[in-house]
Amino acid sequence: MNICECSCKHVLLGAIIGVLLLFNIILVIHVVWIHKKETAAKQRPYEDSREVYDNEMPMKDQEGDRSDARHFIQPRAEYMDLKEISTERNTKEQSAHHVADYAPLHPSTRSWEVPRDQVSVEKIIGKGAFGQVAQGTAEQFRERSGTATVAIKMLKSNAAESDKRDLIAELDTMKQLKPHPHVIKLLGCVTESEPLLVLIEYVPFGDLLGYLRKSRGLNDTYYKDPDIKPQTNLRSQQLMKFAWQIADGMSYLSSKSIIHRDLAARNVLVGENETCKVTDFGMARNVQKENIYERKTKGRLPVKWTAYEALLYGKYTTKSDVWSYGVVLYEIFTIGGSPYPRMDGRKIANLLQQGYRMPKPQHVDDKLYDVMLRCWQDDPGKRPTFFDLRNQLKTMETLHKRLINMKIYDKQLYANVEDLVE
Repeated sequence: MNICECSCKHVLLGAIIGVLLLFNIILVIHVVWIHKKETAAKQRPYEDSREVYDNEMPMKDQEGDRSDARHFIQPRAEYMDLKEISTERNTKEQSAHHVADYAPLHPSTRSWEVPRDQVSVEKIIGKGAFGQVAQGTAEQFRERSGTATVAIKMLKSNAAESDKRDLIAELDTMKQLKPHPHVIKLLGCVTESEPLLVLIEYVPFGDLLGYLRKSRGLNDTYYKDPDIKPQTNLRSQQLMKFAWQIADGMSYLSSKSIIHRDLAARNVLVGENETCKVTDFGMARNVQKENIYERKTKGRLPVKWTAYEALLYGKYTTKSDVWSYGVVLYEIFTIGGSPYPRMDGRKIANLLQQGYRMPKPQHVDDKLYDVMLRCWQDDPGKRPTFFDLRNQLKTMETLHKRLINMKIYDKQLYANVEDLVE
């Protein structure tokens, strides 16, 4: 009996220990699940919806109500209520937790840090709804004597926390990039106290859209530097050069597994010798692991530039940027014309599903229009790479007069609605 009782006690004790272990395991799993859920919510700091601009449209989200998309700095009515792609980068998410006091984003940030008292703002050269760009100087910049002229990106006083996170995201993306002739270069930052400043190379001619439009006597609604004198009568060769330079910059970004997600003429800057530089990485995402980003939450979306699959399914790859690049070609070759002119952005997704594509501008050759159409293939896999686009368009530059007949260009066909209202 003693042996039996002892055995029963051991069995009972073992059962109790087993139950306790099982309970502890379940508790740990539950805690981990809660932690991951909270972390996931914090990992999408960019996905805040804001007020709807004209040409912004509500989209359906992944699970039925797909909605998503864009951030601040442009005042033009190009974004719809929907937002974001994200790279799911842990370093960015960690930095978002400290956005309020602008603690250094990452140990590597300290190498970019510039003392605030060495940065001077001279004049505001660009304004958006929540952000602005100034021309300024930085003293003893990057261990060099004297001062350097820089462009300074900063937020306006009415900016929301999500706008601050967007600017931090842009800084984080730019830190990953090495200097490239057709991508805007990061020079430094001020992150250890408010306000956050991002210092980039200064370019004298503003954004490409404004540069194109000013050549037609129209106003640039973002960059308003009175010292920038518009060039009139852009030549077809200049337009072809803009086209291949942007493809070259995007080829570099895609080689770094970065999806821009907001490629448009307004987000390309024009530097010395009319050199185009891709900029505005507030929506950009690094996707080295999967090469695809899936939008999961609400925000704002630049509908008329956004790829078919991103509008319908919220999925982005570098081939989604290729689609946007096709729209940029339209902007360039129409010299700043609006894509899908006079068309309600809310109808774009349905029209694309039905096979609609923007028609060929009358002064553009079929071969050049074919490049645009290949960028707008339904199947992302059938679209060209940026490397191929760069090579093809650079080769085509020698045929610029045949491909773009400026003699029959009619600027009235590509006037924006706001240009027609006095």
